[in-house]
Amino acid sequence: MSLTGNISTMSLAEIFQWLNSGRKTGTLHVDGPDGIKKDVYFGDGLINSASSSDPRELIGQFLLVSNQITEQQLSEALERQKRDHVLLGKILVQQNIITKDELHELLTTISEEIIYDLFLWKEGKFEFFDGKLPAREIPKLALDVTHIVLEGARREDEWSRVKEVFPDDSIVIRPNVEKIIPHLPLDSRFARLLSLVNGIRNILEIARLFKSTRFEVCRFLLDLHEAGMIEVGSHRHQMIQPPSSGSRDPMREMIGQVEGFLEEGRLEEAERGLMKLQRSAPNNPQVKKLKSKIQDKRYETTAKQVINPDAIPVLAMDVGAITRLDLSPEAGFIVSRINGAWDVKSIIKISPFEESLCLKIFKNFLDNGVISFK
Repeated sequence: MSLTGNISTMSLAEIFQWLNSGRKTGTLHVDGPDGIKKDVYFGDGLINSASSSDPRELIGQFLLVSNQITEQQLSEALERQKRDHVLLGKILVQQNIITKDELHELLTTISEEIIYDLFLWKEGKFEFFDGKLPAREIPKLALDVTHIVLEGARREDEWSRVKEVFPDDSIVIRPNVEKIIPHLPLDSRFARLLSLVNGIRNILEIARLFKSTRFEVCRFLLDLHEAGMIEVGSHRHQMIQPPSSGSRDPMREMIGQVEGFLEEGRLEEAERGLMKLQRSAPNNPQVKKLKSKIQDKRYETTAKQVINPDAIPVLAMDVGAITRLDLSPEAGFIVSRINGAWDVKSIIKISPFEESLCLKIFKNFLDNGVISFK
């Protein structure tokens, strides 16, 4: 029996409990925000493991964050995984980078974090594929569903506290030096997180650089905020005012339609809709914001066509000149990994950013003469 729907109308707790009580075996697939996809694998009603397309939730990133592996070791292990079709965890055990017990603990933590993050999603299409599991070998962790549901609910409550202070990931945060000094020395995790807070970066950028889950980063930031060590910056949100009750707002409706085209990948229709909006309201802040989104999507589409994942990038600009460029933290990460030996896909694999962002950075570098390919 299949089960489909949206987690906005049927909660994860209900889904998990239904699968558990029915002792189901199969795969629960969820399509979430920003194109992220997650799979939870069930065996006889228990959770065997979970996987995610979010780069921050991959085993390599967890090991990098905990300093259990170097980027060079990870790159070599990923190359071997591609060549020999062996699970990355097994390769790391064979190379004595981690033990079998450490691998089991790591896989348990990763699967739990992938699932707990699902509890923070407000919506997402799901489908349970009864009796279907991946052809590849998957860990059989036999995680207790009741424990997962209770912890997920607790995190959901804590997330509500986070959202009261940080309503969305675009919020900019600044440090409060006077309040930081009395708390010195800080725990290493808080110290590393604070080093990323500069009054310019927003929460999403900080989370990417911290290379950790959104929940963990926001929880740490909330602790720092409650201690007075950070403050919410003056990030201004410009929104279209909702129409008065009983009236229609054609502009708002058209913007909503164009945004729908963009979400569905109907880029040409979105661009045509934008042209109409620009003719009628060229200075509307929301139209300008929509234009930026569409341009970004067009650039992303072009980048996927232009950048060959098997090509090896090399620096085409003097290092001194590169250091004088105004690079984003993400671009700085990518350029520092260009060594003339790693190809594009290898650099993307060790990056904590989405593939689409990496490709846009590579194209920007190529367009501006920072790199070439050999």
